[in-house]
Amino acid sequence: MRYWKRIDAQGDTTTVESYSHNLKVKGAIKITEQEFNDFIASLPPPPPLEPVRDLATEIDEIKAKLKEIGVL
Repeated sequence: MRYWKRIDAQGDTTTVESYSHNLKVKGAIKITEQEFNDFIASLPPPPPLEPVRDLATEIDEIKAKLKEIGVL
């Protein structure tokens, strides 16, 4: 693998990339695997996932309410 980073106008790293090909990556600067890993490790953890909705149960609850009011 070869590792690359992209920097903004202030010189801050905005992204890191890894490729298995040997081509130069336009607009990117070659970095070491350690620099790549350090950047990834510095990222905040992803936000927790939203709970998965149980649509079948939601539909059953809606049907029950509609039956209660005489729509179904």
